[in-house]
Amino acid sequence: MTFDELLEYVAVHDVRLTGAGGTLYYDAPAAAMGPQLVTALRSHKDELLRWLAAPADEREITRAPLSAQQERVMEIAGRSTHPASWNVGLRLELVGDLDVAALDAAVDGLVARHHALRTRLIRDGGTWTQRILAHRPVPLPVVELAALAPDAARRRAETLCREVVSPVFALADEAPVRFTLIRLSPGESWLVLVLHHVACDGRTVTVLLRELADGYRTARDSGAPGFGPPTAQCTDYARWQQGQWDEPTRRRRLAYWAENLGDGPLALDLPFGRPTPQQPSGRAATCRFEIPGQVRLAVEELTRELGATVTAVAAAALALLLARLSGQPDVTLSMPYANRSPRAYEDTVTVLSTALPVRIRTAAAATFAELVGQTAGGLFAGIDNLLPTAWIYQQLPPPGEGAAPSGMTVSFAFQSTFDTRIDLPELAVRVHEVPTGAARAALLIVLVPGPDGIDGFLEYPVDRLADDTARRWMTGYVELLAAACAGANRPLADL
Repeated sequence: MTFDELLEYVAVHDVRLTGAGGTLYYDAPAAAMGPQLVTALRSHKDELLRWLAAPADEREITRAPLSAQQERVMEIAGRSTHPASWNVGLRLELVGDLDVAALDAAVDGLVARHHALRTRLIRDGGTWTQRILAHRPVPLPVVELAALAPDAARRRAETLCREVVSPVFALADEAPVRFTLIRLSPGESWLVLVLHHVACDGRTVTVLLRELADGYRTARDSGAPGFGPPTAQCTDYARWQQGQWDEPTRRRRLAYWAENLGDGPLALDLPFGRPTPQQPSGRAATCRFEIPGQVRLAVEELTRELGATVTAVAAAALALLLARLSGQPDVTLSMPYANRSPRAYEDTVTVLSTALPVRIRTAAAATFAELVGQTAGGLFAGIDNLLPTAWIYQQLPPPGEGAAPSGMTVSFAFQSTFDTRIDLPELAVRVHEVPTGAARAALLIVLVPGPDGIDGFLEYPVDRLADDTARRWMTGYVELLAAACAGANRPLADL
């Protein structure tokens, strides 16, 4: 067992180490004991004593390369005018009898359990490394607003939410997660959770909310969250990923992407109505909309009829709308794929999703049913030829001189694995996203299944798109989706 492997074993299996006077002491649960551990402790005694002598918040338990997904996030965030756009902010509104000590213990338990919440990202030359530090309990910050009048407390709480969510993470020096509890009154609190996207995706948020609820319930009853080690850590995934693509497989998959995307546009010249400013503000706005329950039922009925997926139907309708808005019948959507396979990594806390460029040729389909089939085929072929997104784009030819300067990539996500439901005893809980107000590099359309219909939002740069135009586009999308499902075998021109 190497020193790094020993440190990781000690952290995962709750082996307590202390050192005094050149002697190493350990206390381990019975399940963690064994001759292999004893041998490793003896072999690395001097290194462990030096490690124990370091300040607790500087003790490194293991290190690993970054995964391809993590590197991609760091690359794009590093080029971003507003890196805070890569912050993922949530507000948990808690109404009822909150046990603050149990919540504190549950939050601390999450940080202790997951490497991704205790990592530092270091770049040495062109190489990224994630250093996982030992867990050090940190009290949950609590802001008391109960002394204010209710309206004033709520206004102040809204401001505090933005102040917690908006600051950029210094990932070389701080963990990619922040928590703050805002107490508006004895019966109402807001827990603000902020993660950098390098440590999370939609599935990660679902896992953390579920574990937070489990830890709160256990800590409320026993005083401790009772978390065991996860099946796999972000470091395990990054190491595993390095051996996934042999050279013949890599070349074959790159050839697929070169043939599929090489002669197609990756950006659309949409009628934004506002020219690109010389100095973009970097601000974003969000247009929220809803796909009603009856339209959702029509979408699901069509998927059964065609043997497709809701994602394929929704993406085909969006591609048709974008083709009509831009006058470009060839549309490429950047679509995230959850990528939670093998099962060992299903609940791993890190960013595992990867963006698949899906090319949809609207002029090649006579009917919407054909367009759905083409879209579904593109999605499945992309999954079959899965590679890190950076590899796909690096081997594509650069845009020609005639590329539209106002062109913009469009990202589309159907977040079927994103579940923000959370059940806490004696508390009513509502979960809201807290936008940073910073624009990303692309238009982003997201659909999230709700209890009846489908909730959606369009995130867009305010420098380019007016609010009323954004609303008109999304209204048109919902209407087109409904018409397409009602007449899937009619000519596309009739929709």
